[in-house]
Amino acid sequence: MKRNSILILALAMACIMICASVSNAKVYLDVYGTTFKKITIGVPAFKGEQADKSVSEMSDVLNRDLDLSGFFITAPASLIDKELLNEGIEKTEVKFASWRSIGIDLVCKARVQVVNGELSLEAFVYDTLDGALMLAKRYKAKTSEWRRVTHRLADDIIFAATGEKGIMSSRILFTAGRRNLKEVYLSDFDGQNVTRLTNYRSITLSPSLSPNGKYLAYTSYKEGRPNLYVSDFDNKSEIFVDRSEGMKIGTAWSNNSTLVYSHTSGRTSTIYAFDVGSRSKRVLLQRDGILTSPTVSSDGSRLVFVSDMYGTPQIFSKMLPSGEAKRLTYHGNYNSAPAFSPKGDLVVFACKVGGFEICTMNADGSNQRVLTNDGSVNDSPQFSPCGRYIIYTSMKGGVNKVNVMLFNGENKRTLRFTDFAEEQPKFVP
Repeated sequence: MKRNSILILALAMACIMICASVSNAKVYLDVYGTTFKKITIGVPAFKGEQADKSVSEMSDVLNRDLDLSGFFITAPASLIDKELLNEGIEKTEVKFASWRSIGIDLVCKARVQVVNGELSLEAFVYDTLDGALMLAKRYKAKTSEWRRVTHRLADDIIFAATGEKGIMSSRILFTAGRRNLKEVYLSDFDGQNVTRLTNYRSITLSPSLSPNGKYLAYTSYKEGRPNLYVSDFDNKSEIFVDRSEGMKIGTAWSNNSTLVYSHTSGRTSTIYAFDVGSRSKRVLLQRDGILTSPTVSSDGSRLVFVSDMYGTPQIFSKMLPSGEAKRLTYHGNYNSAPAFSPKGDLVVFACKVGGFEICTMNADGSNQRVLTNDGSVNDSPQFSPCGRYIIYTSMKGGVNKVNVMLFNGENKRTLRFTDFAEEQPKFVP
């Protein structure tokens, strides 16, 4: 019996040691913590590349994507020995100890083939600590779609390291133009494939795309006053126009077919919920003074908005359908442009703290934090679909530019899509 007990104990200890070894080998970031240590990743040039320049740039694009994510330090080619650059992509061909010796945590190996206009990308990501395979995937697409394939690989690598996909395959909706001439645009996150969606040679504001990507809503002065338009994005046809007196602005979708917007006429402001299918609208809130910037939580239970009911613009919340309005912001005399995190736990907004800065708070108004502090005018913040990033505009040198940062304020980057001033950015499907 004693010998059996010793044997059982030895086996248990062995299991614990094996589990500990696997756990230590796994690279996994807690990206919702207040801070984290970035992973160093090596991405040598992909093997089997063709003469086509675009295909040969895939590893460069992947490096830029991973760097932009904020979770990785991408190793420069000058750091990597020629011997490592030339090795194969299979596990038996990779010298993990050598990669580890130069401080590389992960290494991405890939092979590209182009046959009859079709691109095939085979990628492997290894943990250099023990050679564990973190990702193995094959992608196929037309050669013209090589960037999107690379962005998909970047998102899959981010998923392998953090447990949630990245935003490199995302698109951005925004307005761009001069003072009296603004149009709506759509672009890939990296600034490629920019498409102009409106061409009214007028002022177009407050665009938003429904979660299923079918409907585009916006306010435009194309008929001389600020009317609200809803278009079928797929068919490029106009399906609704609100031409009533007053200002219609601040569009946001609460689901695939329900649009929320504010309407101010005279002294009265109203926040409406408009159903695209039935063409009917209902009042969510109405009062004298300012009611603007409405947005609804992803579960449809709460509305946040801006009101001056206590004298200055402040942010309020209201449980739907019939809750009382509750004030969320008390610091500062001007708080605006609120937006929910998809997870429903945070609200991002613009606050006047000296200049206009981007801030976050819990959904109940607690734990308010200032994320920017650059003395510029920051506005129009929106969360990414995963809730880990915030996109916003920042005015520098008198020109608005689109910026992105992690939800905790780290890794701020400026994005560029057109040669014009760019405003009101949103992540879209």
